[in-house]
Amino acid sequence: MVHSFGNGWRGGLIASALPVLCLAAAVLHAEPQLQIDSPQNGQMVMAEGDLTVIVKTPDSVFQSISIVGEGPFALSTGISAPPYRFSYRISAEFASGRYRFRAAGVTGFGATVYSNPVEVDIEQSEKPKKLEAGCQSLSMIEHENAALVIWGTFANGSKVDLTRSTQIIYSSDRPAVAAVSNEGGVSASAVGKARIIVKYADKTVLVPVVVTRSAAH
Repeated sequence: MVHSFGNGWRGGLIASALPVLCLAAAVLHAEPQLQIDSPQNGQMVMAEGDLTVIVKTPDSVFQSISIVGEGPFALSTGISAPPYRFSYRISAEFASGRYRFRAAGVTGFGATVYSNPVEVDIEQSEKPKKLEAGCQSLSMIEHENAALVIWGTFANGSKVDLTRSTQIIYSSDRPAVAAVSNEGGVSASAVGKARIIVKYADKTVLVPVVVTRSAAH
């Protein structure tokens, strides 16, 4: 007995094969993977210490892997073979705050592949002996913006920029006149006087703000 299959059977066979072909194509063109295994995203790192960044990848297609990012992670020498470990010395004078970086891998085809970014929080291990603002007061025009700079002096004599530290608390006694962000950005909203209060551990600094009307008014 001879079985005859019509065009409908052929069409069904082709249709059923399409998902398999698409999956195979996706696998062939899948982008190589990079992952920062250490440190963990959001990890706090103490200044005057060492930090090791470890990059892992299941692929062996990279000619070189390096770290790119902010602050101490701005430049790194590429590594051409595993283990992919990058060591950084965080000096005591390094500005406190959050810094973001990611791994960058160059494939044999010359393409650059990036990992998901990781952010670390660089902070001082001791409390400052003195806290001071870069300016004693602010004179602003209505709707103007300004940026505070906060310095901490420590027992070893080092003077560190603490403006972006996650340990600092900024507030305003009259936010309707002058508001302040978590990183010391001051926005003048209305004519009047206000005080920006800056706290770090047991130290406090007050920065008076005077907001005047724009000459255009």
